[in-house]
Amino acid sequence: MILYGLMDSPFVRRVAVTLCHYGLKYERSALSVFRDADALRAVNPLGKAPALELDDGELIFDSEMILDHLDAEVGPARALMPAAGPERRAHQRVVTVALGLAEKSVALNGELNRRAAGKIDPDWVARHQVQIASALDWLEATLAGPWMMGPDLSQADITTVTSIGHVEHRHSALFDANAVPRLAELAARAETQAPFNVAPFSDS
Repeated sequence: MILYGLMDSPFVRRVAVTLCHYGLKYERSALSVFRDADALRAVNPLGKAPALELDDGELIFDSEMILDHLDAEVGPARALMPAAGPERRAHQRVVTVALGLAEKSVALNGELNRRAAGKIDPDWVARHQVQIASALDWLEATLAGPWMMGPDLSQADITTVTSIGHVEHRHSALFDANAVPRLAELAARAETQAPFNVAPFSDS
């Protein structure tokens, strides 16, 4: 398999960490959505990352679709997301908020770093900052312990931790460990574990 994208993307990284957790071998093609836009559109018509090329050449787009495929590959006994029912919906709620956190962090990064100084919209920046703070507060309150959903690592943890990683690296002032101490402990502990350590946040 080939995973396309950079590891500074929380969406690419959540797939990479999941692949490592499942012990699935893959290669990575470090294509940037900006620098390598033409090459990335050749594997995803939207020019977005991640994309995953399967061994038979089939291409899967979007991290949610990719993770759904990986869960099916390893089977329900090993899958990081419950298969159905209230338990699945509970996990999905956390994943949805954590993905929203990632989306707002990425959008804020674009607003601050890809616009000319005079073109930055302070109201739009403030809106993203409020949404990031709200998501972090909700995740802190929802954390069951020792992992997001209780005693076992799940996709809720991988998505939460990779999203927090983006906030910490790109907007460090917006992640106050004293304000969300349990979430900070979770992220710090997870980042020392093999799947996260093997697939670290990186600009390449």
